[in-house]
Amino acid sequence: MRLKILSAALLLLLSASAWGAPHPLEVAMDKCMEKDPSTAGVSNCAAEFKEKWDAELNRAYKELMAKFPKDGQALLRDAQRAWIPWRDAEFGLLSAVYSTIYNKGGGTMFVTFHAIADMEVVKDRALELLAFGEELKAGKPAFRETHPAADPDAQLAAAMKVKTDHKKLGKLLEGEGGSVAEKTLKTWEDFRNKEVAFMAWFYGKTGEKAFPLHARMEKNLDRSKRLESLYKDLAEDHLGAAEPEVKQTVEAKKDATKEPFTGDRTLYRPDEGKCDLEAYIIDPDPKGTNVRDKPNGKIIATLPHQPDDPRLIMVKVTGYKGKWLSVVIHDGKKGWIFSELVGMSLRNYAPGSVATLRVRPEKNAPTAGEIFDDEEVTVLGGEGKWALVRYKHPKGHELTGWLTPEKQCGHPYTTCP
Repeated sequence: MRLKILSAALLLLLSASAWGAPHPLEVAMDKCMEKDPSTAGVSNCAAEFKEKWDAELNRAYKELMAKFPKDGQALLRDAQRAWIPWRDAEFGLLSAVYSTIYNKGGGTMFVTFHAIADMEVVKDRALELLAFGEELKAGKPAFRETHPAADPDAQLAAAMKVKTDHKKLGKLLEGEGGSVAEKTLKTWEDFRNKEVAFMAWFYGKTGEKAFPLHARMEKNLDRSKRLESLYKDLAEDHLGAAEPEVKQTVEAKKDATKEPFTGDRTLYRPDEGKCDLEAYIIDPDPKGTNVRDKPNGKIIATLPHQPDDPRLIMVKVTGYKGKWLSVVIHDGKKGWIFSELVGMSLRNYAPGSVATLRVRPEKNAPTAGEIFDDEEVTVLGGEGKWALVRYKHPKGHELTGWLTPEKQCGHPYTTCP
């Protein structure tokens, strides 16, 4: 019964191409799985059609090269040459993922998922090249999606998320999983960049600064969707898994095929607001931190620098106005502190934990970025229990977004329960 459920789910997962009508190879793959729906049968079908998709990929590539002038040929050649090492690295990553799952108690269904995943790496590239060919047949290619002239916050957030997602995945893998994930990231970024360069030429966007930034962001978002699906499989408890878990795993894979969010990613950031947050002083000045009666007003108290008693520098943030936070300090006094001097740490204590920043104080809002490990962030403001924070990456990048209450820790010296 279990194998019957598995094969039906995989048929649903693979039944149609994202490009419209199913490709003949997709139809043939369905028939192959229907003929032998066992785990071994589906795995054998995937291995067979991986080779067939590779042949289709090469055919599509040669047709495109024959239609392009020398400059287009060079850019497509660069992109395809970069795809090959990424493909091999991705195969290694998938092997590490599914070997880890199997060793954790995952059933033979994950052998099938591994075979399907390998095939889809080749299939997806073949469909991409075929799509370029179809656009040529329809006339002069045109990139019709609208995009802003610049969206640095969203673009940086997407780039940082891809890096974090690879690192997060690598943390859960056995053996040399971390280095496998790192290699996959580097080869994928090289392929992504060269593919975007080809796309800029293909759509007549060469020399336009906004297009490659937008295209890289969209590719980053698509890549993160795939990594999140793999992470869900890894993080799941597979011991004693029964039919409901099989269905849940397949649903996660179906979710990963959804189109990336294309709505408003603008950061919600009012000039002032009210909140209820626990935080602490991060001022490096050994003379202490001044508390004022109003923004940039008279000093009413000075908090000590890194005292033995952490309560002396722990504050309750009740609101903000511009770059100033309204606070209640340890003795009950109310005042204002410059926001750059107040921070909190993240409850990222478990291996692989990530804190997601949102563009609005809502759990389902688009992602502004993700932070790995129990790092420290600066508090810029808040709304209710949500904190508006900024994170400075060691390499100089910055992320700004809304942090959920569950990930906030307002104790300066120890972890939070």
